Amino acid sequence: MTIGTQDLELIRKEVAGIREFYNARMDADIPPLKEEIGRIAAQVAGVQEMWRQGEKEAILAKYGGRERPRVPYGKYQGLDMLDLAYMRSLLNAQMRKPLGLNPHMLEEWQANLKAAMDSTTAGAGDELAPTQEAAALWMDVNLETMLAPLFSRVEMPTNPFEVPLQLGDVDWYPGTENLAATSTALSTAKQTLTAYELVGQVPWSLSLDEDSIIAMAAEVRGSLIRNAAQVIDDVLLNGDNTTTNNINADGATISKTEAGKGHWLLGFDGLVHLPLVDNTGQANNHDAAVSDDMFNEMRAKLGKYGVRPSELAYITDVNTYIRCLGVDNFRTMDKLGPNATLLRGQLGAVEGIPVIVSEQMRLADTDGKVTNGGNTTDTGRLLMANRSQWRVGFRRELAIETDRDIQKRQNIMVVSMRLAFVERSGSRSSATHTALQYNITGVT
Repeated sequence: MTIGTQDLELIRKEVAGIREFYNARMDADIPPLKEEIGRIAAQVAGVQEMWRQGEKEAILAKYGGRERPRVPYGKYQGLDMLDLAYMRSLLNAQMRKPLGLNPHMLEEWQANLKAAMDSTTAGAGDELAPTQEAAALWMDVNLETMLAPLFSRVEMPTNPFEVPLQLGDVDWYPGTENLAATSTALSTAKQTLTAYELVGQVPWSLSLDEDSIIAMAAEVRGSLIRNAAQVIDDVLLNGDNTTTNNINADGATISKTEAGKGHWLLGFDGLVHLPLVDNTGQANNHDAAVSDDMFNEMRAKLGKYGVRPSELAYITDVNTYIRCLGVDNFRTMDKLGPNATLLRGQLGAVEGIPVIVSEQMRLADTDGKVTNGGNTTDTGRLLMANRSQWRVGFRRELAIETDRDIQKRQNIMVVSMRLAFVERSGSRSSATHTALQYNITGVT
């Protein structure tokens, strides 16, 4: 099923309803309460989910014309090959270390699982290619990410991997008959992508009961997809190698082993870091409420990189987006109409430039950084980037391995990926293709 006019019309109505509620409050000079902003934020997330689901259906229809094959009957009815792959990985771990387990139960589970796999892969069964499983999982993760699809993607055959950049400009001269022209020695450049590893490990106590594992499969899969997408967007946006006074944990010292914070120290600096730290001339202390002018102020900072709307994107937090609904120049979908071509996560546009709402763009303190113990004042941020000037590289997509700890009687699932992120100029201190408005007041 593809995304049709009816689907876009439904999304349009949802966004229009949010805007009408907000405008009614503003017309009556009643600022929305914090609880109301939370409710609107939940509606925004719901609209984004509707869009992602429609996009997923369109992709499935394009590649194969139907959804992934599923087990038609029996204990595993309704599960697809990716769900079965999780359970096969778990079974293999159990069979490597079967201490205390009934071997007949393991054999029965193995037979049932192989039969289920046969039913989804037309006889491929136990020979189901791991690459198929990885590709299926990676497609799901990509559909959940908001930021990664904005930038050019490079598959990295080696690490590091050098990407050649376009040749320099040719010098032109007036021509003279019968005389050779002056040649230009074209300058060349390259961009080096270095991939860094992100790893998550989840232990859980689980007796070898087939019914329990079936019930767990959907929850494990959903959590993997959601968490992987969140951490990818988080590091692309907020990556910062600084352990002390990190832009996401100002006022503290963090380490790579610290839960919920260590991933920012992955190995590369992200989008926000460039204007906030590397080239502070690209950041502006707005120190005012949302306005039309704050969009143009940022675009002016990009200079030649801010000319083509097709290469640009705004990224903002949920609260700032909600406040922007009252800005005349902020064209939400009720003005764009059902024929709009939207990027993933886009809920509006300014002068043809998409506005992406990301949960990973957090409210910050008045200096644009997120204070570790809690901001003195919660303020909004609005980032603008020329998408052609950034590249995302993947040396390893999502890999899943399962093991069994017989001492703790736990199953352990390890999930990992290797990714790179780099800006194109090679000199972050002078790069002008990305800008930030911070200290946007009145968003909470």
